[in-house]
Amino acid sequence: MNRSLVAGLALAGLTGLSANAAEPSLCTQLADEARKAPAAIWARPDPLAAWIEPGQSAKPSPTVAALANDQHWRDLLAASDAQPIAVRQLEGAPVYMVDDIAGTAHCQSLVLVEAQVGQPARQLQPPFDLERMSLCMTQSAGFARVLGRPALLVGGAPSMTSPDLQYRIALWAGEGWGQRCSITVRRNTEMSMAQRFCPPGSKVCESGQPVAQRLAHAYEAARAANQALDATAFNGGRWPDAAVAAALNPPLAHAGAIGHMNPPFPLFGADEQRLDPMLTVFSNTDPRVLPVQVDSRWWLAVVGRSGVGWREGDAVLVAFFALPGRVADGAASYQFRVSPKGLRDVMAIDEAR
Repeated sequence: MNRSLVAGLALAGLTGLSANAAEPSLCTQLADEARKAPAAIWARPDPLAAWIEPGQSAKPSPTVAALANDQHWRDLLAASDAQPIAVRQLEGAPVYMVDDIAGTAHCQSLVLVEAQVGQPARQLQPPFDLERMSLCMTQSAGFARVLGRPALLVGGAPSMTSPDLQYRIALWAGEGWGQRCSITVRRNTEMSMAQRFCPPGSKVCESGQPVAQRLAHAYEAARAANQALDATAFNGGRWPDAAVAAALNPPLAHAGAIGHMNPPFPLFGADEQRLDPMLTVFSNTDPRVLPVQVDSRWWLAVVGRSGVGWREGDAVLVAFFALPGRVADGAASYQFRVSPKGLRDVMAIDEAR
């Protein structure tokens, strides 16, 4: 073979390697698709569904049955003997995930396993440090098809109230984990009036609505900045009279009062059976109490995310009370829905192997 032909073949081989090395990561490709997507996609609950298809439980097979019934994997997961453990397979690869979901926070424990017919199953080192990632509630690990390619996908929304999504993605390279990357999608939100609840003849109901909406926006901004909600600033530098100030220091803390960990959200006779408690009950995560002035009168206001216990929902609730702040002193209640609207930005990062 002449030298020119050898050189040409070598150059072609190097060119092919260079092209493969320069291939954008799945996260970069996913970010490019996201930036080109129609604005309406970002209002959806799962805006990445067009590009990420979650994997399913593995199809029944002797390998799957052996993994599901192996006490060794159950012990590693610290799974209850009464709790069945799930087995999932990475499409097209002898890679399996054995996992257990437990507790009220739905925390996931998992182990990755390589299992081939005729060979003993062996535990795989995850491509990411999963022990430092909180795989509870909105965060989880699973197999998925990302832009048509089977991958390990880890992440989700940062919190129950965040519109954003954060994922780490890894591909299987035949004998170990290959390409790894991360993507963060941030979305804008909008707040809209959903419902209000007022007793018949309430004068504060109508005039209090714009004040309640300003308070809901101020609350969300304060939480995002990890700051206190400044009552004086909110009320234009005004501070309530001595009676209202005394009622706030401290507020009534018994059940059915504004200082309780579960403050009341009066519904004034509305049919509770037709209402979603995740949207019409104060979460106990971070409700705040402060004075507000409406129609030249001071009221005790409670503002916070809706929810049940520590689980937060998609609404900000505001309720106004007369002194001393019991459920019977409720004057008006407002529900504002928070929903994603539009892509804010997207960032992809390639990770070292």
